[in-house]
Amino acid sequence: MASTARRRYGSVALLMAAILLACIIITAFTRVTEREDGRLRLAAASYPVYIAALNVTDGVDGVQVVNLVPAQTGCLHDYQLTPDNMITLSGADALILNGAGAESFLDSAREQFPELAAIDTSEGVSLLESRHVHDHDHGHGEEAGADEAEEDLAHYNEHIWTSPSRYRQQVENLLDGLTALDPGHAEQYAANAEAYLSQIDAVRQELLDAAAALPTDACITFHDSLAYFAEDIGLRPVAALSIGEDSGVSASDLRSAEQAAEQAGSVLLLYDNQYPTEYGYIADSAGWSAALALDMAAGGEAEKGAWVDAMRLNAEILRAAAA
Repeated sequence: MASTARRRYGSVALLMAAILLACIIITAFTRVTEREDGRLRLAAASYPVYIAALNVTDGVDGVQVVNLVPAQTGCLHDYQLTPDNMITLSGADALILNGAGAESFLDSAREQFPELAAIDTSEGVSLLESRHVHDHDHGHGEEAGADEAEEDLAHYNEHIWTSPSRYRQQVENLLDGLTALDPGHAEQYAANAEAYLSQIDAVRQELLDAAAALPTDACITFHDSLAYFAEDIGLRPVAALSIGEDSGVSASDLRSAEQAAEQAGSVLLLYDNQYPTEYGYIADSAGWSAALALDMAAGGEAEKGAWVDAMRLNAEILRAAAA
């Protein structure tokens, strides 16, 4: 009886694998057909670069941008590829990466599509060390040292899009990549990028002005996503904790943060609004404090203005704290 059940389940698994393979082959054929028709299909590996791609490719005939992961996924630390993701990759002409180690979940998939062009938008971007090192799973059967570059990046903070100045560099890298991939539309890409960069510059200035009006530049960050943001707008982290991840906050870290808040006297508690606002008591000994839940644009609607809107909302939150 058990043997029969195992055979039945084995047959179902083989059937599902065959269906998936057939879908990939059909989609790959469609990919070739679309390329012959002059179409360009871009797969963005994370939400922030998806929004950037929507802006840079806006109105360019024959270019399609798809978001590889659900827009509401947020940070990609524990994301697992799905069969739909594999089908999307098989039909793509280029993969747009945030880079800096954010897309380690794609390592094995990219090996299956070695011809797939990749635009790494993190190239040349200054990286901060991560306060929370993630143990990325690169799959089974790989030799030691095969993913040394990815393991090195695991020690860096991948949330570079939360810094307006670094996000600006990402958009410039995207422009360079698209121009090389599709030189026939270079002027359109350049015009779109210039318009988007102007929006990024404007909202960064809003953030700088709002931060300058705050009663303190001292802050405690509660997620790696806040580190680049704080640095970019002139805030000074006196402690860094990590909530919403796979490891808890230690008692010693909390005590150190309490001491830092007391010493600072006035302090901002900066939270990524993907995660709960916890441990606010660490600022009880400070003379003044404010807890701010900020939108780090890790996920949201498929709208061109989503990143700028998130940062503009953050500027409003900073202004309210300064009032």
